[in-house]
Amino acid sequence: MKLRMLVVWMLVMSGSFTVVAGSAAALETEELFPRVEAVTFESTSLKKRKRAVIVLPENWRSIEPAARRTLVILHGRGRHERSLVDDKLIRQQLLDSGLFVILPDGDDGWYLNSPVRQQDVYETYLQEVLTKMANEYDLPEKKQQWAIAGWSMGGYGCVRFAERHPGRFAAVSSMIGLLDFPRNGLPTGQSYKVPVERFGADEVEWNKFNPLNQAEKLRGSSLLIITADQAFDRTMNEHFRDRLTALELPHQYVELKGGHTFPVVRAALPLVLAHTQRVLLRKTRN
Repeated sequence: MKLRMLVVWMLVMSGSFTVVAGSAAALETEELFPRVEAVTFESTSLKKRKRAVIVLPENWRSIEPAARRTLVILHGRGRHERSLVDDKLIRQQLLDSGLFVILPDGDDGWYLNSPVRQQDVYETYLQEVLTKMANEYDLPEKKQQWAIAGWSMGGYGCVRFAERHPGRFAAVSSMIGLLDFPRNGLPTGQSYKVPVERFGADEVEWNKFNPLNQAEKLRGSSLLIITADQAFDRTMNEHFRDRLTALELPHQYVELKGGHTFPVVRAALPLVLAHTQRVLLRKTRN
């Protein structure tokens, strides 16, 4: 317990996480599968009971904190914190990765603080989740030991969260993410209806929430952008790729076969894990 409280103090002093009142409250832990745990807690930001899942490396307690590397993966719309671990193949890939993999439950919140639903502060909530999990599993705060990824809504969320917290993640990976969104004017079949109940109806205000407009904030992170040739998000990702190129930000851009589907996520995840392992292992050694 003393070590965990020290970790929280280090996180607060470094400014890497925002700690909200009550973050030291007791967490309830449940084993879902071997080395896969669900952590339930009272979210002070959302004011309701929430849960996150963590996948743990083999013999994780013997891993020194300085060698612990963490990947956060944000789920898509209509999915949840168990979507990846309930898939046997994906679960095994996560277990074999050697990473601490945090899977928050983001509801339908787009991982942002909504301008129209004042109670829906999902960016603040995501900060809260990372703080609690870092405390519970002794995860150091150094950028070199953290990466973030996500798919669909979570692809949007992971890129925008990394932009909102520049320098926080060594690697950022989006899978079929909506990376030029919210917006109108995309080609037929290459758009997505903007949830105005979440983003509001003011198209000028939408610019504040579009990751394309803040891509410069990703400088210094290793970027992987994955889309699919028949996915409705393809044009959005092409726009984001072109923006990164214009900004001279190094990145990998991958176009898989398929649509905006979970099988494409399943095909993309090994690329994300390999990218994350390569970046975090290199950063840790340095």
